Amino acid sequence: MKVLYIGGTGEISQACVERSVEIGHDVTVFNRGQKDEKTPPSVTHIVGDVHDEETYGGLAEGHFDVICQFLAFGPTAVQRDIDLYSGRCGQYVFVSTASAYRKSPVGSVITESTPLENPFWEYSRRKAECEALLARSADRLASTIVRPSHTYRTRLPSTVIDGNHLAWRLVRDKPVVVHDDGESIWTVTHADDFARAFTALVGRAECVGNAYNITDDVAYSWNDILRAVGEALEKPPTIHPVPAETLVRRLPELAGPLLGDKANSMRFDNAKIRSAIGPWKCEVSLTEGVASAATFVRSRLEAGYRPDPAVDALIDRMVADHPL
Repeated sequence: MKVLYIGGTGEISQACVERSVEIGHDVTVFNRGQKDEKTPPSVTHIVGDVHDEETYGGLAEGHFDVICQFLAFGPTAVQRDIDLYSGRCGQYVFVSTASAYRKSPVGSVITESTPLENPFWEYSRRKAECEALLARSADRLASTIVRPSHTYRTRLPSTVIDGNHLAWRLVRDKPVVVHDDGESIWTVTHADDFARAFTALVGRAECVGNAYNITDDVAYSWNDILRAVGEALEKPPTIHPVPAETLVRRLPELAGPLLGDKANSMRFDNAKIRSAIGPWKCEVSLTEGVASAATFVRSRLEAGYRPDPAVDALIDRMVADHPL
């Protein structure tokens, strides 16, 4: 089966490429960079930019059985794919996002039928628009939707600041901030587990016209996630709760990722993906996954990573403003 990955070296897509090769797919990747050092040598790599109409348009001539789209973030990009690949591929797998869901009351579980409504984050709304466009174009392009939530591999799970910044603070024994009381429930999924389910959807005609959650079944409080990160770095964290509204007021760019996603308790029902591909569950525990990601992050710190000093100083001020 000829499978094209548009992307293929990202936090999620690299794991999917590796798994695709492992189960026997003839894999091609299209992206701007060079092959990741872990990319299997059998993978065909086409270098190009998704905004280069000539190079990107040439992909349609490959007549791939399946096209996995990781780099489309708005309906214009998806419409171009519909025009290019209509009649030229058997299945188009669009990677959307679980952040597009309407946030459910605490304790409820999100299914694929939960409405796609996120008033806080344009990224999520644009992904939902892409899904709606594909649904309207079902007669032209046979598509399958996949909705991952927080999926990681080489990056440490974090809230408020990114995982590299989180690690940088921890190894310097600096306190870290969590939104609200840190007890909202969050689902993190290791990319290797995601990839086993994702690649099992590839080439399945019965999955066309359907959308699937692919997440872990287990959720943790953000306090527990931060403690797991601290354990992996051998630096137990000092956690300072700060109201989410305060964080967004002082760091407006957090409105989407925080109010539209991480500040909400998120649990997912994965029954539909199991009904499609058979028995599947996540096998990488939080402890194992975070320990593995920490090895990559240590390398970045050793290579000289430094956070934005203005953001770090603001975190220090918020810690001072919210003593334990």
